[in-house]
Amino acid sequence: MLNLDIEEAVDLARGQLYCFLASAFSDPRGGHFDLALEQKRQTVALAATDLLRSEALGTVELAAGEHSPAELDLRPVVAELQANRQQLAEQYQRVFGLLVGKTAPLNETEYCASTDSFYRAQELADIAGFYRAFGLERDRRRRERHDHLSIELEFMARLIGKEMFAERSTEKALKEKAAFCREAQEKFFEAHPGWWTPAFADLMRRAAPGLYTALADALAAFIASEGAFFGLAPPRPLAELQPNQETDVEADCCWSCPVAENQQRRTNA
Repeated sequence: MLNLDIEEAVDLARGQLYCFLASAFSDPRGGHFDLALEQKRQTVALAATDLLRSEALGTVELAAGEHSPAELDLRPVVAELQANRQQLAEQYQRVFGLLVGKTAPLNETEYCASTDSFYRAQELADIAGFYRAFGLERDRRRRERHDHLSIELEFMARLIGKEMFAERSTEKALKEKAAFCREAQEKFFEAHPGWWTPAFADLMRRAAPGLYTALADALAAFIASEGAFFGLAPPRPLAELQPNQETDVEADCCWSCPVAENQQRRTNA
Protein backbone atom coordinates (compact mmCIF):
# COMPACT_ATOMS: atom_id res chain seq x y z
CA MET A 1 0.00 0.00 0.00
CA LEU A 2 1.29 3.46 -0.87
CA ASN A 3 2.11 5.77 1.99
CA LEU A 4 0.99 9.15 0.66
CA ASP A 5 1.10 12.57 2.23
CA ILE A 6 -1.82 14.92 1.55
CA GLU A 7 -0.16 16.61 -1.45
CA GLU A 8 0.54 13.25 -3.08
CA ALA A 9 -2.99 12.08 -2.29
CA VAL A 10 -4.46 15.19 -3.92
CA ASP A 11 -2.32 14.69 -7.03
CA LEU A 12 -3.34 11.03 -7.23
CA ALA A 13 -7.00 12.03 -6.86
CA ARG A 14 -6.63 14.65 -9.59
CA GLY A 15 -5.07 12.13 -11.94
CA GLN A 16 -7.71 9.52 -11.27
CA LEU A 17 -10.52 11.98 -11.89
CA TYR A 18 -8.97 13.27 -15.12
CA CYS A 19 -8.62 9.69 -16.27
CA PHE A 20 -12.19 8.74 -15.36
CA LEU A 21 -13.72 11.81 -17.01
CA ALA A 22 -11.62 11.20 -20.13
CA SER A 23 -13.17 7.77 -20.54
CA ALA A 24 -16.67 9.00 -19.65
CA PHE A 25 -16.50 11.67 -22.38
CA SER A 26 -15.40 9.16 -25.02
CA ASP A 27 -17.85 7.54 -27.43
CA PRO A 28 -19.87 4.79 -25.65
CA ARG A 29 -19.54 2.70 -28.81
CA GLY A 30 -15.76 2.56 -28.36
CA GLY A 31 -13.55 0.50 -26.11
CA HIS A 32 -12.18 3.43 -24.11
CA PHE A 33 -15.62 4.01 -22.61
CA ASP A 34 -15.35 0.59 -20.96
CA LEU A 35 -13.06 2.13 -18.33
CA ALA A 36 -15.86 4.39 -17.08
CA LEU A 37 -18.11 1.35 -16.62
CA GLU A 38 -15.70 -0.63 -14.44
CA GLN A 39 -16.97 -0.71 -10.88
CA LYS A 40 -13.48 -0.53 -9.37
CA ARG A 41 -12.62 2.58 -11.36
CA GLN A 42 -15.93 4.16 -10.38
CA THR A 43 -15.20 3.48 -6.71
CA VAL A 44 -11.74 5.02 -7.02
CA ALA A 45 -13.11 8.06 -8.87
CA LEU A 46 -15.77 8.58 -6.20
CA ALA A 47 -13.12 8.49 -3.50
CA ALA A 48 -11.04 10.96 -5.52
CA THR A 49 -13.91 13.45 -5.74
CA ASP A 50 -14.59 13.09 -2.02
CA LEU A 51 -10.97 13.99 -1.26
CA LEU A 52 -10.87 16.93 -3.67
CA ARG A 53 -14.17 18.25 -2.35
CA SER A 54 -12.89 18.03 1.23
CA GLU A 55 -9.80 20.01 0.22
CA ALA A 56 -11.86 22.80 -1.40
CA LEU A 57 -11.30 25.64 1.05
CA GLY A 58 -12.62 29.18 0.94
CA THR A 59 -14.43 31.04 -1.80
CA VAL A 60 -13.27 30.45 -5.35
CA GLU A 61 -13.90 33.00 -8.09
CA LEU A 62 -15.87 31.23 -10.78
CA ALA A 63 -16.32 31.75 -14.49
CA ALA A 64 -19.82 31.59 -15.94
CA GLY A 65 -20.64 27.92 -16.38
CA GLU A 66 -18.38 26.75 -13.55
CA HIS A 67 -19.54 25.25 -10.26
CA SER A 68 -17.90 25.60 -6.87
CA PRO A 69 -15.25 22.93 -6.16
CA ALA A 70 -17.19 22.28 -2.93
CA GLU A 71 -20.01 20.92 -5.15
CA LEU A 72 -17.81 18.38 -6.92
CA ASP A 73 -19.78 15.12 -6.90
CA LEU A 74 -19.45 12.12 -9.17
CA ARG A 75 -22.30 10.09 -7.71
CA PRO A 76 -24.90 11.33 -10.24
CA VAL A 77 -22.51 10.36 -13.06
CA VAL A 78 -21.98 6.87 -11.68
CA ALA A 79 -25.74 6.47 -11.25
CA GLU A 80 -26.38 7.45 -14.89
CA LEU A 81 -23.69 5.03 -16.08
CA GLN A 82 -25.87 2.16 -14.89
CA ALA A 83 -28.16 2.74 -17.89
CA ASN A 84 -28.19 0.43 -20.87
CA ARG A 85 -25.10 0.97 -23.04
CA GLN A 86 -27.20 1.44 -26.14
CA GLN A 87 -29.15 4.19 -24.40
CA LEU A 88 -25.90 5.93 -23.46
CA ALA A 89 -24.71 5.67 -27.05
CA GLU A 90 -27.96 7.22 -28.28
CA GLN A 91 -27.58 10.10 -25.80
CA TYR A 92 -24.04 10.66 -27.00
CA GLN A 93 -25.02 10.72 -30.65
CA ARG A 94 -27.94 13.11 -30.05
CA VAL A 95 -25.69 15.65 -28.38
CA PHE A 96 -22.35 15.20 -30.11
CA GLY A 97 -23.29 13.80 -33.51
CA LEU A 98 -21.29 11.52 -35.76
CA LEU A 99 -18.32 13.86 -36.28
CA VAL A 100 -18.32 17.27 -34.59
CA GLY A 101 -21.49 17.97 -32.64
CA LYS A 102 -23.13 21.32 -33.21
CA THR A 103 -24.98 21.56 -29.90
CA ALA A 104 -22.04 21.15 -27.53
CA PRO A 105 -18.93 20.19 -29.50
CA LEU A 106 -16.30 18.13 -27.72
CA ASN A 107 -13.49 19.84 -29.64
CA GLU A 108 -11.66 22.91 -28.34
CA THR A 109 -11.17 24.61 -31.69
CA GLU A 110 -14.93 24.83 -32.18
CA TYR A 111 -14.83 27.51 -29.47
CA CYS A 112 -11.94 29.56 -30.92
CA ALA A 113 -12.76 33.23 -31.44
CA SER A 114 -11.56 32.98 -35.03
CA THR A 115 -13.18 30.62 -37.51
CA ASP A 116 -10.18 30.89 -39.83
CA SER A 117 -8.96 27.39 -40.70
CA PHE A 118 -5.31 28.39 -40.50
CA TYR A 119 -5.79 29.82 -37.00
CA ARG A 120 -7.48 26.64 -35.83
CA ALA A 121 -4.79 24.52 -37.40
CA GLN A 122 -2.23 26.50 -35.41
CA GLU A 123 -4.15 25.80 -32.21
CA LEU A 124 -4.16 22.10 -33.02
CA ALA A 125 -0.44 22.25 -33.72
CA ASP A 126 0.14 23.81 -30.31
CA ILE A 127 -1.81 21.00 -28.62
CA ALA A 128 0.07 18.38 -30.65
CA GLY A 129 3.36 20.01 -29.61
CA PHE A 130 2.53 19.39 -25.96
CA TYR A 131 1.74 15.75 -26.72
CA ARG A 132 4.94 15.18 -28.70
CA ALA A 133 7.05 16.80 -25.97
CA PHE A 134 5.99 13.99 -23.65
CA GLY A 135 6.45 11.18 -26.13
CA LEU A 136 2.81 10.41 -26.88
CA GLU A 137 2.07 8.33 -29.94
CA ARG A 138 -1.15 7.98 -31.87
CA ASP A 139 -3.43 5.07 -31.07
CA ARG A 140 -4.94 4.24 -34.44
CA ARG A 141 -7.85 2.40 -32.84
CA ARG A 142 -9.34 5.76 -31.89
CA ARG A 143 -10.34 8.65 -34.12
CA GLU A 144 -10.66 11.68 -31.84
CA ARG A 145 -8.81 14.84 -32.83
CA HIS A 146 -5.98 16.33 -30.80
CA ASP A 147 -8.38 18.91 -29.34
CA HIS A 148 -11.06 16.43 -28.24
CA LEU A 149 -11.98 16.87 -24.58
CA SER A 150 -11.29 13.22 -23.79
CA ILE A 151 -7.76 13.49 -25.17
CA GLU A 152 -6.99 16.74 -23.36
CA LEU A 153 -8.17 15.25 -20.08
CA GLU A 154 -6.08 12.13 -20.66
CA PHE A 155 -3.05 14.28 -21.29
CA MET A 156 -3.49 16.07 -17.97
CA ALA A 157 -3.68 12.64 -16.29
CA ARG A 158 -0.47 11.63 -18.05
CA LEU A 159 1.34 14.73 -16.81
CA ILE A 160 0.22 14.13 -13.23
CA GLY A 161 1.34 10.51 -13.42
CA LYS A 162 4.75 11.53 -14.72
CA GLU A 163 5.12 14.14 -12.00
CA MET A 164 4.33 11.60 -9.28
CA PHE A 165 6.70 9.05 -10.78
CA ALA A 166 9.50 11.61 -10.89
CA GLU A 167 8.83 12.77 -7.32
CA ARG A 168 9.19 9.23 -6.00
CA SER A 169 12.33 8.45 -7.99
CA THR A 170 15.64 8.02 -6.17
CA GLU A 171 17.50 9.30 -9.23
CA LYS A 172 18.32 12.99 -8.91
CA ALA A 173 18.09 13.72 -12.65
CA LEU A 174 14.64 12.16 -12.86
CA LYS A 175 13.42 13.67 -9.61
CA GLU A 176 14.26 17.15 -10.92
CA LYS A 177 11.79 16.64 -13.76
CA ALA A 178 8.83 16.67 -11.37
CA ALA A 179 8.72 20.48 -11.37
CA PHE A 180 8.82 20.48 -15.17
CA CYS A 181 5.80 18.18 -15.27
CA ARG A 182 3.89 20.41 -12.84
CA GLU A 183 4.72 23.49 -14.90
CA ALA A 184 3.51 21.70 -18.05
CA GLN A 185 0.23 20.86 -16.31
CA GLU A 186 -0.42 24.50 -15.48
CA LYS A 187 0.54 25.76 -18.93
CA PHE A 188 -1.51 23.18 -20.79
CA PHE A 189 -4.52 23.60 -18.51
CA GLU A 190 -4.55 27.37 -18.86
CA ALA A 191 -3.93 27.36 -22.62
CA HIS A 192 -6.37 24.58 -23.45
CA PRO A 193 -9.02 22.83 -21.30
CA GLY A 194 -9.20 25.60 -18.70
CA TRP A 195 -10.53 28.28 -21.06
CA TRP A 196 -13.19 26.50 -23.12
CA THR A 197 -14.65 23.74 -20.93
CA PRO A 198 -16.79 26.09 -18.77
CA ALA A 199 -18.66 27.14 -21.92
CA PHE A 200 -18.85 23.54 -23.09
CA ALA A 201 -20.25 22.38 -19.74
CA ASP A 202 -22.86 25.15 -19.81
CA LEU A 203 -23.99 24.18 -23.32
CA MET A 204 -24.06 20.48 -22.51
CA ARG A 205 -26.01 21.01 -19.29
CA ARG A 206 -28.80 22.72 -21.23
CA ALA A 207 -28.84 20.29 -24.15
CA ALA A 208 -28.23 16.88 -22.66
CA PRO A 209 -30.45 15.26 -20.02
CA GLY A 210 -29.21 12.16 -18.25
CA LEU A 211 -25.54 11.20 -18.19
CA TYR A 212 -24.27 14.31 -19.92
CA THR A 213 -26.02 16.72 -17.55
CA ALA A 214 -24.36 14.89 -14.66
CA LEU A 215 -21.01 14.98 -16.47
CA ALA A 216 -21.43 18.70 -17.19
CA ASP A 217 -21.93 19.44 -13.49
CA ALA A 218 -18.95 17.32 -12.46
CA LEU A 219 -16.71 18.86 -15.11
CA ALA A 220 -17.77 22.41 -14.23
CA ALA A 221 -16.79 21.87 -10.58
CA PHE A 222 -13.58 19.99 -11.41
CA ILE A 223 -12.33 22.64 -13.83
CA ALA A 224 -12.95 25.31 -11.19
CA SER A 225 -11.09 23.13 -8.69
CA GLU A 226 -8.14 22.82 -11.04
CA GLY A 227 -8.07 26.56 -11.74
CA ALA A 228 -7.95 27.19 -7.99
CA PHE A 229 -5.26 24.50 -7.60
CA PHE A 230 -3.01 26.36 -10.04
CA GLY A 231 -3.99 29.79 -8.70
CA LEU A 232 -5.41 30.90 -12.04
CA ALA A 233 -8.05 33.56 -12.57
CA PRO A 234 -11.22 32.23 -14.24
CA PRO A 235 -11.31 32.74 -18.02
CA ARG A 236 -12.68 36.09 -19.16
CA PRO A 237 -14.71 36.39 -21.26
CA LEU A 238 -16.50 33.06 -21.42
CA ALA A 239 -15.80 31.18 -24.63
CA GLU A 240 -18.54 31.09 -27.22
CA LEU A 241 -19.33 28.38 -29.71
CA GLN A 242 -17.91 29.33 -33.12
CA PRO A 243 -18.46 26.28 -35.33
CA ASN A 244 -16.69 26.36 -38.67
CA GLN A 245 -18.41 24.24 -41.25
CA GLU A 246 -15.37 24.40 -43.54
CA THR A 247 -12.77 23.22 -41.05
CA ASP A 248 -11.49 19.79 -42.04
CA VAL A 249 -9.03 18.56 -39.47
CA GLU A 250 -7.54 15.10 -39.57
CA ALA A 251 -8.23 12.92 -36.55
CA ASP A 252 -5.01 12.26 -34.71
CA CYS A 253 -3.23 11.49 -31.46
CA CYS A 254 -4.94 9.29 -28.85
CA TRP A 255 -3.56 6.88 -26.29
CA SER A 256 -4.65 4.61 -23.47
CA CYS A 257 -5.47 6.01 -20.03
CA PRO A 258 -2.19 6.52 -18.16
CA VAL A 259 -2.74 7.09 -14.47
CA ALA A 260 -5.02 4.34 -13.31
CA GLU A 261 -2.63 1.42 -13.31
CA ASN A 262 0.95 0.16 -13.36
CA GLN A 263 2.81 3.32 -12.45
CA GLN A 264 5.94 1.27 -11.95
CA ARG A 265 6.08 0.55 -15.67
CA ARG A 266 5.93 4.19 -16.73
CA THR A 267 8.58 5.53 -19.00
CA ASN A 268 10.92 8.09 -17.52
CA ALA A 269 9.39 11.53 -17.06
